[in-house]
Amino acid sequence: MTMKELKGYYGEETLQKLLFNGEINHLSYVFHHSEEKKMAFLDYCNKNGLQEDDAAAQQFLKAELQEEEDNHTAMD
Repeated sequence: MTMKELKGYYGEETLQKLLFNGEINHLSYVFHHSEEKKMAFLDYCNKNGLQEDDAAAQQFLKAELQEEEDNHTAMD
């Protein structure tokens, strides 16, 4: 399957659907989510000595999700 070429930013629901359907990779998800997420990813790569690639984007998204879960659990 050919990856879909995106331009600009998209809503989270749209990106999740594209990612789930295999139309984009994790790096595209991060770079087309928002300027804030893109900058947070670049900072994450810099701090952790990672290349800005799909594997790093997947790791970044997992770390973000874990942080959200930890914060939610702490609130309960």
